[in-house]
Amino acid sequence: MGLRYQPLAACMKFTRASTKLIRGMDGMLATQPIDAPGFDHDALGRARGLLIEGAATNKLRYSTAFTNVLWEKNAGVGVTASTVAAPDGSMSAMALDLPGSSGGADGLYQNVGDLTVGAVYSFAVWMRAVSGTADVTLGGIDGASAHGFMLDETWQRVSISEPASGTIRYPKISTAVSGVPASVLIWNAQLEAGPAPTSDIVSDGIPATRAPDQVMLDPGDWFAQGAGTFVFDLELPPAWDGIWRIVQLYSTSLNDDHLDLGYDSDADQLRVSLRKGGQPIVTQSLYGTLLPGTPGTHARIAMAWEDDVVAVGLNGGVLKSPDGFAMPRTFTHIVLGSYDGTDKHLNGHVRNLAYWPERLSDARLLALSAV
Repeated sequence: MGLRYQPLAACMKFTRASTKLIRGMDGMLATQPIDAPGFDHDALGRARGLLIEGAATNKLRYSTAFTNVLWEKNAGVGVTASTVAAPDGSMSAMALDLPGSSGGADGLYQNVGDLTVGAVYSFAVWMRAVSGTADVTLGGIDGASAHGFMLDETWQRVSISEPASGTIRYPKISTAVSGVPASVLIWNAQLEAGPAPTSDIVSDGIPATRAPDQVMLDPGDWFAQGAGTFVFDLELPPAWDGIWRIVQLYSTSLNDDHLDLGYDSDADQLRVSLRKGGQPIVTQSLYGTLLPGTPGTHARIAMAWEDDVVAVGLNGGVLKSPDGFAMPRTFTHIVLGSYDGTDKHLNGHVRNLAYWPERLSDARLLALSAV
């Protein structure tokens, strides 16, 4: 029996209780409506896949209004309106002139409270040089930290991620590393919890929150109970923390019959869980070379199942569960990239998804999971 193809959009049930900024085919950021999936693109308009993210909050207020008094400036630092379009096509970008005085430490910053000491936060901002190139510095999450970036005349989103050393810190833009004056354009600064920045969240006076993506597939007549194979082509996030999910199949709830595949970043292990009749049948960490790969790259992960086996293939290896069980035949929900749409999100892209209504051989799993 061959591949039973079902376009993702044809069987996808997608919900998100807020809007979302996503790059379109023109390379520009555009607002996606509530409950609209975020099919993302790069700056050249090339498709990156379906972006699946968890809930996030931009802790900065007035994230694009850098002239607001909440954005404090050292002496000699100037912020003015710009005539250059921002990454979303609006005229909300601003010009920032950094004098390079006091060793470059003079800059633009915003105080943020209610941070958790030791927790990792990401600070990101869109920037470009007014002309030529410019050296800028981001810092301030962990005290007087400093990270230098070279900008040219194209918009780029630069970011840092660090643990907070105090409950109140200020992310800052300066030239502390180079000490050289710089004139740059800036748009939408974002401070959020987590090891890597997520998609842009624009705030206007108070911290702004983006709702989580819930991606489900309707297992209609294309899906066969009892045996099958999924192959996931994923663009991994630039960094990860904790456990995130790749796919979940379940009946009434995740506490009942389920087949779950996820990744534990702390242990660098894929994890598979199988329950039947509410009882755990398999709970296994997959050791060896079965790792999702380097953050920011892409990986293909194949998962196959039938009575007596769950097999996962990746990076030249296939690992299988212990045998001696009968696979549930009651899967009515398929969730992609999260824990039931509420937690442990992929925070990356699903580039492609293939399905076979049979358990493919180990050799096929190896071939299909090769990048």
